[in-house]
Amino acid sequence: MAMRYSGARAVDAGNNKLLITGGYELGALMIQVEKKADGNYGTKELFRTEEFGDQTKTPIFHNGYFYAEYGTNNKRDGMVCMNMSGEIMWKTKRDPDFNKGSMILADGLILATDGAKSLYLIEPDPTAFKPLAKAELLAEQKSEDPGASRFGTQNWAPIALSGANC
Repeated sequence: MAMRYSGARAVDAGNNKLLITGGYELGALMIQVEKKADGNYGTKELFRTEEFGDQTKTPIFHNGYFYAEYGTNNKRDGMVCMNMSGEIMWKTKRDPDFNKGSMILADGLILATDGAKSLYLIEPDPTAFKPLAKAELLAEQKSEDPGASRFGTQNWAPIALSGANC
């Protein structure tokens, strides 16, 4: 039996709500945690979607919107923005192509790698993808390189900030 790693992750969406995402086209699920009259806790499903997820990392939640890089083996939606009701606000698709990269939120801005060689500084905005800057961090791997991947340059590592003013 073939098994797939789902990579399920949860994001605190406030007000006892959790967004749970999984890789390999498993999508996302929003639940509400509720305290029952008898003192026990239960959950209520608010929505489920296959249009939002993240193959390898946890999405970012900022000002009531979720941002994720939804590139999988079969799905190439790029960076995706979704509201609290599960409505997709926008997708970059392959322009730019965010494929298994990493993101962090710093000073209200998103720093995101595209999963290959580029780093983007992005203003999180539910109306449109708003890149502010882009830098090429890695060189393209050549196929004749002994260590080159048949898939080209890949940068799937988590991103982090370091420094005295962070």
